[in-house]
Amino acid sequence: MNKLVALLFLLPCVVGCRGATYRADVGPFFATGSGDLALQNAGGSLELGQVQNDLDESLGLGDTEVAPYIRLQSDKDRHRLRLHGFGIDADGSGILTGDYGGIVAGAVVNTSMELYAIAANYGYEMWRGEHYRVALGGQLGFYSLDVAARSNVGREEVTSSVLAPMPFVEVEGLFGSLTVGANAALMSADLGDASGRYLDVEGYARWQVTKEFDVMAGYRYLVLDAYGLATDRDFDADVDVHGYFFGAGVKF
Repeated sequence: MNKLVALLFLLPCVVGCRGATYRADVGPFFATGSGDLALQNAGGSLELGQVQNDLDESLGLGDTEVAPYIRLQSDKDRHRLRLHGFGIDADGSGILTGDYGGIVAGAVVNTSMELYAIAANYGYEMWRGEHYRVALGGQLGFYSLDVAARSNVGREEVTSSVLAPMPFVEVEGLFGSLTVGANAALMSADLGDASGRYLDVEGYARWQVTKEFDVMAGYRYLVLDAYGLATDRDFDADVDVHGYFFGAGVKF
């Protein structure tokens, strides 16, 4: 794992040199969150598996949110480096179906969620044909989740941030000016302040309209299934974030 992290930090030295091509795309990401959250109370008396609150129905945070999506990429020979990410800042309200820390079930709550997902991945082209390419490599993802609930008796919050090194695979179909691709990264480990399972999957299509200009569309799916400590109390978060993104960009 340490070798993978070191490799990812050395990537700019490998790819960012003479002969490389670069592209930058930006556009909207229509993100929807789903899943369950549980937070231990101060006395430690809750069974977290029995007091799960649904992100949509209990916390009111299941609406689709529009966020900026940024994607930067560099290619040189068989090497590809990509940095992409987005951030969500949402507000809602709901009625708890289970205790959430010190706020008891049945309470009316005002809620907020901040989620940031930023990933840098490197792929080395292992196989290439006239109409396809397959690359293997590694990804370093930063995922930060903050969900807060406020009622007339107080405020409770789950905060978790993790830097996750993951193996990475990418497959592309090449059809002239049209590229259709998919990539995935997966890790199950004890990382940062939480242990759990992290999945980051993306599918996309890019049309190279001119030599310098492209348009693209895609779908991204994240799984943050983590168990750990939030402000010295146990939490259990099983959150999915998924949605479509669209963008336009330049190649130089």
